[in-house]
Amino acid sequence: MNKSMQATVSAEQARRNQRLTRAQRSAGRAVDAPSIGNDLLADQSDNTVKSAVLRDDDKALVIHIPGWSFAPPGMTDELTIFHTPASGVQEVLFTNTYDRDDAGSFPLAYTVDKDSIKSWGEGAHAFHYTVVTYNGSENDSLHLRLIFDRIAPYGANSPPRNFPVKFPDVADVTDANKNAVTVVLPDYPDKAAGDQVAWYWLESLPEDLTGLTPAGVTAVGTLPQNLAVPASVIDSGGDGGLTAFYVLIDKAGNSSLPSLPTAVGVALGALPANLQDPQVPLASDGLIDQADAWAGVTVEIPAFDHWKSTDQIQVTWGSHVLEWREIGSNAKFPLVFDLAPSLLWEQYGTASTGNVTTTVHYKVRRGTVAQGTKTIDIEVNLERLGPVGPNPDPEWPDPVNPRLALAEVYGKSTPTLKNELTDADENEPATLKVTVDAALKEGDTLSFHWADTPVSEADYVVKSGDLGNEIEREIPWSYIAVGNGNFKVHYTVARAGNPNSVHSPSTDVTVDANVLRPEAAEFLGANTSAPVGWLTCRALYADPVGPGDPAIRVQVPDLTEYGVAAGADLTMEWSAVHGFAGETAIPNASFSDSIKLDATTVKGFVWRVPYTDHVLPIYSFHPTDHDGRGRVTYRFDLNGKTIVSKQLEAIVSMHDASGSCPLRP
Repeated sequence: MNKSMQATVSAEQARRNQRLTRAQRSAGRAVDAPSIGNDLLADQSDNTVKSAVLRDDDKALVIHIPGWSFAPPGMTDELTIFHTPASGVQEVLFTNTYDRDDAGSFPLAYTVDKDSIKSWGEGAHAFHYTVVTYNGSENDSLHLRLIFDRIAPYGANSPPRNFPVKFPDVADVTDANKNAVTVVLPDYPDKAAGDQVAWYWLESLPEDLTGLTPAGVTAVGTLPQNLAVPASVIDSGGDGGLTAFYVLIDKAGNSSLPSLPTAVGVALGALPANLQDPQVPLASDGLIDQADAWAGVTVEIPAFDHWKSTDQIQVTWGSHVLEWREIGSNAKFPLVFDLAPSLLWEQYGTASTGNVTTTVHYKVRRGTVAQGTKTIDIEVNLERLGPVGPNPDPEWPDPVNPRLALAEVYGKSTPTLKNELTDADENEPATLKVTVDAALKEGDTLSFHWADTPVSEADYVVKSGDLGNEIEREIPWSYIAVGNGNFKVHYTVARAGNPNSVHSPSTDVTVDANVLRPEAAEFLGANTSAPVGWLTCRALYADPVGPGDPAIRVQVPDLTEYGVAAGADLTMEWSAVHGFAGETAIPNASFSDSIKLDATTVKGFVWRVPYTDHVLPIYSFHPTDHDGRGRVTYRFDLNGKTIVSKQLEAIVSMHDASGSCPLRP
């Protein structure tokens, strides 16, 4: 600060001090006190100023100074306004000079500086003014005495502030008592005349009360004080865990913080009734086991009377409590609660064996008001067998235990081919080999499955010497004969007294041992009377006679059902043996015929075996015994393999009493 500024400040301060001294010793006649608008006062009886006027920057504390007989032109009167707090240390707020031309500005509205107001303490504050007229007369006004109060009940006017204590506990509210619900305002230390209380009944304690309508507002009376909660407010709030709290407001308009909340349970309407026992559908057989855990265990809650969509249910399995769940507007009973397998395992217990009795129950509540519970006990057996991994197994409750050894399958004719059966193994049983896990026990039963079919003939009871060693079982041909393809083979392990069997992983076995054998062809013209089925002279001619007769006619079936298509090559084979029994071949009777199939013949046709070249040799083979047996097969290639049909055979007796068959001209 430079010297000229120091001089200016010092001179101004000197003038203020002089005015203050003159005011203090003034003996002139008192003039009217300053005034304040009633709209700024919270209590006109003691001039308590509304706290908002003192606190809010958008509101002003305005003091009005009345006019007087002003100085004539060319002369001035001096006005000084003073503030005196309860401490008694008076200060000058304002000074200025006026003359008769300023009369229109009066009463003078003087706005007290808000920063000054904020710096002043609470309690009594006096305002007055002096007028020093142009002729030296000094007049001191009467005092305007105001009360400043910016301290709300329960605390100071700045943080930290205290929360009012909560309402005492309120009994659960139902239709039976909702018309007589009261909350009790407790005593508080700084109660003062003019205090009011506003109490609220809401779903929760809000961060901001702006715009919220209290359940009621009244003057604070004798404490503790009963405050009624209207039934209409309770109905509007509905069911739930409602929150009751209050705010205290003093006469200056200072509001306390909301009180600590009091939780109130509310359950309106007809209350739930006729609760039924919970149901565990998979325990209908009396037990929850590992297979049930894998399928998915549920608890079902049957319908009960008077339920609301907002009612809540909580299920407990053993000691594990599930979260509350609202019934919902689209509820369908029974309500289903899914139980995670990990929950079942945790409640069964890692070290448990055999059956464990487990309690299942549920609770119903409306709002936070309990409405009853139902309980049942069920048996749970999740005892594991075989090799196990971490606790719990990552795969559990999957019945497939990846730690069990895979089964291996070998053909009887192909013992070096693992898990593959070829046409060389046709009509033969297969050998299954598996290493018995050392974690199994003597007496455990191994049951083997070909695809999904149990192979009961291969069931095996583990002996003590089997543990850790390989065993062999036989798979009968009847199981393999179901067809070719890829088959999954696995085994299960069961233990007496334990409901939880385990499965090995599946082995893929490729089966190509079932050789396709198309149905045999059919002889046409065979005897229909005794001797039935023989081929005699009557079989040599069709009716009417066809090209190629005389001949033995063979009906070839529809080959498309075997996957044969037009354009394929078909080979027909005819052979003969001598007599009614034995295998003495007649070589010159054999006949092989290769045929290119077309769209017609692939669906079946008649093939002829010429009489003279291939049938008559049967008669001629022996000088006295002229009968034999004729045989027909056909073959074609399919998927890289030659497919041979079943063999057709019939007795060939091509003669009469006089000799070989007489031929038509």
